[in-house]
Amino acid sequence: MSRSTVVIVEDEPLVRLTASSLFAEAGITVVEFADGDAAIDYIRDHQGDVAAIFTDVYLPGETTGLELAGIVSQVCPDIAVLVTSGTHLGTPRDLGPRVRYVPKPWHPTDVLRTVRDAVLAAA
Repeated sequence: MSRSTVVIVEDEPLVRLTASSLFAEAGITVVEFADGDAAIDYIRDHQGDVAAIFTDVYLPGETTGLELAGIVSQVCPDIAVLVTSGTHLGTPRDLGPRVRYVPKPWHPTDVLRTVRDAVLAAA
């Protein structure tokens, strides 16, 4: 099965909508979540469809964006992960070779390029 979905995990509705629109306009299937707990459940059930995850660092619930990135890197290493934050200082470390970091505010072109590069690196 071809991986074609980007999972967006962002608790701020406007930022989530902006990211979702960005990927949808690029012809990419999008699934959105406001917290890491729901996202990890979806990813476990649909990992064959997921090409990449775009997640904020700080999320409500038990699973933060950094924890989500770490789990996905271990359990589904062929899924690319892009982590973003407006308040996290520095680039997160030790999250796996396919995890990229883009600080907020991010530029749409940078996000698309980073996700595409990460996905292509696995091909």
